Amino acid sequence: MLVIKDVCKTYGKQTVLNNTSMTVEEGIRVLLGINGCGKSTLLKIITGVADADSGSVQLKGEELLNLPPEKRRIGYVPQHTALFPNMTAYDNILYGLRSKEAKQAAKAHVDELIEMLELGDFLNKRPGQLSGGYKSRVSLARALAPDPNLMLLDEPLSDVDVVMKERLLPEFKKVIHTLGIPAIYVTHDPSEAQQVGDSFCSMVQGNISGHDNAAAAFDFIRQEEIKHLEANLLK
Repeated sequence: MLVIKDVCKTYGKQTVLNNTSMTVEEGIRVLLGINGCGKSTLLKIITGVADADSGSVQLKGEELLNLPPEKRRIGYVPQHTALFPNMTAYDNILYGLRSKEAKQAAKAHVDELIEMLELGDFLNKRPGQLSGGYKSRVSLARALAPDPNLMLLDEPLSDVDVVMKERLLPEFKKVIHTLGIPAIYVTHDPSEAQQVGDSFCSMVQGNISGHDNAAAAFDFIRQEEIKHLEANLLK
Protein backbone atom coordinates (compact mmCIF):
# COMPACT_ATOMS: atom_id res chain seq x y z
CA MET A 1 0.00 0.00 0.00
CA LEU A 2 1.14 3.52 -0.84
CA VAL A 3 0.14 6.28 1.57
CA ILE A 4 0.90 9.90 0.66
CA LYS A 5 0.10 12.36 3.44
CA ASP A 6 0.25 16.15 3.53
CA VAL A 7 3.00 16.51 0.94
CA CYS A 8 3.95 20.11 0.15
CA LYS A 9 6.20 21.45 -2.59
CA THR A 10 6.94 24.99 -3.69
CA TYR A 11 9.16 26.37 -6.42
CA GLY A 12 10.04 29.92 -5.46
CA LYS A 13 6.73 31.65 -4.73
CA GLN A 14 4.66 29.04 -6.59
CA THR A 15 2.93 26.37 -4.51
CA VAL A 16 2.71 23.20 -6.60
CA LEU A 17 1.57 20.69 -3.97
CA ASN A 18 -0.46 21.86 -0.98
CA ASN A 19 -0.89 19.20 1.73
CA THR A 20 -1.44 16.63 -1.00
CA SER A 21 -2.67 13.24 0.20
CA MET A 22 -3.75 10.00 -1.49
CA THR A 23 -3.75 6.24 -0.95
CA VAL A 24 -3.20 3.39 -3.40
CA GLU A 25 -4.17 0.05 -1.89
CA GLU A 26 -4.24 -2.19 -4.96
CA GLY A 27 -4.89 -2.09 -8.69
CA ILE A 28 -4.43 0.96 -10.88
CA ARG A 29 -5.36 4.33 -9.41
CA VAL A 30 -5.71 6.92 -12.15
CA LEU A 31 -4.66 10.49 -11.41
CA LEU A 32 -6.40 12.92 -13.75
CA GLY A 33 -5.44 16.54 -14.14
CA ILE A 34 -4.61 19.25 -16.62
CA ASN A 35 -1.01 20.03 -17.57
CA GLY A 36 0.82 21.94 -14.85
CA CYS A 37 -1.44 20.91 -11.97
CA GLY A 38 1.33 19.08 -10.07
CA LYS A 39 0.95 15.46 -11.23
CA SER A 40 4.49 15.03 -12.50
CA THR A 41 5.92 16.83 -9.47
CA LEU A 42 4.19 14.32 -7.20
CA LEU A 43 5.65 11.41 -9.17
CA LYS A 44 9.12 12.96 -8.97
CA ILE A 45 8.80 13.17 -5.19
CA ILE A 46 7.67 9.54 -4.95
CA THR A 47 10.62 8.37 -7.06
CA GLY A 48 13.11 10.62 -5.29
CA VAL A 49 13.97 12.80 -8.28
CA ALA A 50 12.59 15.81 -6.37
CA ASP A 51 12.43 16.49 -2.63
CA ALA A 52 9.24 17.33 -0.76
CA ASP A 53 9.24 20.41 1.46
CA SER A 54 7.22 18.47 4.03
CA GLY A 55 4.89 15.50 4.37
CA SER A 56 5.17 11.72 4.21
CA VAL A 57 5.26 9.06 1.48
CA GLN A 58 5.06 5.50 2.81
CA LEU A 59 5.19 2.28 0.78
CA LYS A 60 4.44 -0.94 2.63
CA GLY A 61 4.86 1.00 5.86
CA GLU A 62 8.34 2.29 5.01
CA GLU A 63 9.02 6.01 4.70
CA LEU A 64 10.31 6.57 1.16
CA LEU A 65 11.43 10.14 1.73
CA ASN A 66 14.25 8.79 3.91
CA LEU A 67 15.54 6.47 1.18
CA PRO A 68 17.72 7.20 -1.86
CA PRO A 69 15.93 6.68 -5.20
CA GLU A 70 17.67 3.37 -5.96
CA LYS A 71 16.38 1.85 -2.70
CA ARG A 72 12.71 2.70 -3.22
CA ARG A 73 11.82 -0.22 -5.56
CA ILE A 74 9.61 1.85 -7.82
CA GLY A 75 9.02 1.15 -11.50
CA TYR A 76 8.59 4.26 -13.64
CA VAL A 77 7.29 4.56 -17.21
CA PRO A 78 7.79 8.11 -18.54
CA GLN A 79 5.65 10.08 -20.96
CA HIS A 80 8.11 9.34 -23.78
CA THR A 81 9.69 5.90 -24.03
CA ALA A 82 13.32 7.09 -23.65
CA LEU A 83 14.87 3.78 -24.70
CA PHE A 84 18.59 3.56 -25.37
CA PRO A 85 18.87 3.73 -29.18
CA ASN A 86 22.07 1.68 -29.48
CA MET A 87 20.85 -1.18 -27.32
CA THR A 88 18.57 -4.05 -28.31
CA ALA A 89 15.08 -4.32 -26.88
CA TYR A 90 16.29 -7.15 -24.63
CA ASP A 91 19.22 -5.14 -23.29
CA ASN A 92 16.90 -2.20 -22.67
CA ILE A 93 14.63 -4.46 -20.62
CA LEU A 94 17.57 -5.69 -18.55
CA TYR A 95 19.06 -2.24 -18.02
CA GLY A 96 17.73 -1.83 -14.47
CA LEU A 97 19.30 -5.15 -13.48
CA ARG A 98 22.87 -3.92 -13.28
CA SER A 99 24.78 -6.95 -11.99
CA LYS A 100 25.14 -10.33 -13.67
CA GLU A 101 23.72 -11.95 -10.53
CA ALA A 102 20.64 -9.72 -10.62
CA LYS A 103 20.02 -10.57 -14.27
CA GLN A 104 20.30 -14.29 -13.59
CA ALA A 105 18.00 -14.10 -10.56
CA ALA A 106 15.37 -12.20 -12.55
CA LYS A 107 15.50 -14.38 -15.67
CA ALA A 108 12.24 -16.25 -15.01
CA HIS A 109 10.44 -12.99 -14.21
CA VAL A 110 11.83 -11.27 -17.32
CA ASP A 111 10.86 -14.24 -19.48
CA GLU A 112 7.32 -13.97 -18.09
CA LEU A 113 7.19 -10.27 -18.97
CA ILE A 114 8.43 -10.96 -22.49
CA GLU A 115 5.70 -13.54 -22.98
CA MET A 116 2.91 -11.40 -21.52
CA LEU A 117 3.89 -8.40 -23.65
CA GLU A 118 4.48 -10.48 -26.79
CA LEU A 119 8.04 -9.26 -27.23
CA GLY A 120 9.69 -12.56 -28.11
CA ASP A 121 10.14 -11.78 -31.82
CA PHE A 122 11.56 -8.31 -31.20
CA LEU A 123 14.24 -8.80 -28.55
CA ASN A 124 17.18 -8.35 -30.93
CA LYS A 125 15.80 -5.23 -32.57
CA ARG A 126 16.89 -1.73 -31.65
CA PRO A 127 14.30 0.94 -30.72
CA GLY A 128 14.57 2.56 -34.16
CA GLN A 129 13.35 -0.70 -35.67
CA LEU A 130 10.28 -0.92 -33.42
CA SER A 131 6.82 0.57 -33.81
CA GLY A 132 5.54 2.98 -31.17
CA GLY A 133 3.45 0.20 -29.66
CA TYR A 134 6.39 -2.13 -29.19
CA LYS A 135 8.56 0.66 -27.83
CA SER A 136 5.86 1.20 -25.20
CA ARG A 137 5.84 -2.51 -24.37
CA VAL A 138 9.62 -2.54 -23.97
CA SER A 139 9.43 0.53 -21.73
CA LEU A 140 6.86 -1.17 -19.50
CA ALA A 141 8.90 -4.40 -19.38
CA ARG A 142 12.03 -2.46 -18.40
CA ALA A 143 10.18 -0.79 -15.50
CA LEU A 144 8.76 -4.12 -14.32
CA ALA A 145 11.95 -6.19 -14.67
CA PRO A 146 13.39 -5.30 -11.21
CA ASP A 147 10.12 -6.51 -9.61
CA PRO A 148 9.07 -3.16 -8.08
CA ASN A 149 6.68 -2.66 -5.18
CA LEU A 150 4.93 0.21 -6.97
CA MET A 151 4.45 1.30 -10.58
CA LEU A 152 4.21 4.91 -11.73
CA LEU A 153 3.02 5.51 -15.30
CA ASP A 154 3.22 9.14 -16.43
CA GLU A 155 1.08 9.34 -19.59
CA PRO A 156 2.98 6.29 -20.90
CA LEU A 157 1.17 6.04 -24.24
CA SER A 158 1.71 9.60 -25.44
CA ASP A 159 3.84 8.37 -28.34
CA VAL A 160 1.23 6.05 -29.90
CA ASP A 161 -1.85 6.78 -31.98
CA VAL A 162 -5.43 6.32 -30.79
CA VAL A 163 -5.87 2.91 -32.40
CA MET A 164 -2.72 1.50 -30.81
CA LYS A 165 -3.61 3.09 -27.48
CA GLU A 166 -6.97 1.28 -27.51
CA ARG A 167 -5.08 -2.00 -27.97
CA LEU A 168 -2.35 -1.38 -25.42
CA LEU A 169 -4.46 -0.13 -22.51
CA PRO A 170 -6.07 -3.52 -21.72
CA GLU A 171 -2.68 -5.21 -22.18
CA PHE A 172 -0.99 -2.88 -19.70
CA LYS A 173 -3.86 -3.31 -17.25
CA LYS A 174 -3.75 -7.10 -17.50
CA VAL A 175 0.01 -7.25 -16.92
CA ILE A 176 -0.12 -5.00 -13.85
CA HIS A 177 -3.08 -6.95 -12.43
CA THR A 178 -1.37 -10.29 -13.08
CA LEU A 179 1.75 -9.19 -11.23
CA GLY A 180 -0.32 -7.69 -8.39
CA ILE A 181 1.58 -4.41 -8.26
CA PRO A 182 -0.25 -1.24 -7.14
CA ALA A 183 0.09 1.56 -9.68
CA ILE A 184 -0.55 5.25 -10.26
CA TYR A 185 -1.46 6.04 -13.87
CA VAL A 186 -1.29 9.72 -14.79
CA THR A 187 -3.33 11.08 -17.70
CA HIS A 188 -5.42 14.07 -18.76
CA ASP A 189 -7.66 11.91 -21.00
CA PRO A 190 -10.89 10.70 -19.30
CA SER A 191 -11.46 7.98 -21.92
CA GLU A 192 -8.00 6.54 -21.39
CA ALA A 193 -8.48 6.80 -17.63
CA GLN A 194 -11.76 4.89 -17.67
CA GLN A 195 -10.28 2.05 -19.74
CA VAL A 196 -7.22 1.45 -17.59
CA GLY A 197 -8.26 2.51 -14.10
CA ASP A 198 -9.63 0.61 -11.11
CA SER A 199 -10.08 3.77 -9.04
CA PHE A 200 -9.95 7.45 -9.91
CA CYS A 201 -8.84 10.75 -8.46
CA SER A 202 -8.35 14.29 -9.70
CA MET A 203 -5.66 16.86 -9.03
CA VAL A 204 -6.54 20.56 -9.09
CA GLN A 205 -4.10 23.22 -7.89
CA GLY A 206 -2.05 20.54 -6.13
CA ASN A 207 -5.02 19.05 -4.23
CA ILE A 208 -6.32 15.51 -4.80
CA SER A 209 -9.95 14.32 -4.60
CA GLY A 210 -11.37 10.82 -5.12
CA HIS A 211 -14.19 10.01 -7.58
CA ASP A 212 -16.39 7.08 -8.62
CA ASN A 213 -15.32 7.18 -12.26
CA ALA A 214 -13.17 9.07 -14.75
CA ALA A 215 -16.04 11.20 -16.04
CA ALA A 216 -16.83 12.44 -12.54
CA ALA A 217 -13.16 13.29 -12.00
CA PHE A 218 -13.00 15.19 -15.27
CA ASP A 219 -16.20 17.14 -14.50
CA PHE A 220 -14.82 18.09 -11.08
CA ILE A 221 -11.57 19.32 -12.65
CA ARG A 222 -13.48 21.42 -15.17
CA GLN A 223 -15.70 22.99 -12.52
CA GLU A 224 -12.78 23.78 -10.21
CA GLU A 225 -10.72 25.30 -13.02
CA ILE A 226 -13.67 27.52 -13.99
CA LYS A 227 -13.97 28.68 -10.37
CA HIS A 228 -10.25 29.40 -10.28
CA LEU A 229 -10.42 31.37 -13.53
CA GLU A 230 -13.41 33.39 -12.33
CA ALA A 231 -11.66 34.16 -9.03
CA ASN A 232 -8.60 35.44 -10.89
CA LEU A 233 -10.74 37.62 -13.15
CA LEU A 234 -12.38 39.23 -10.12
CA LYS A 235 -9.06 40.21 -8.55
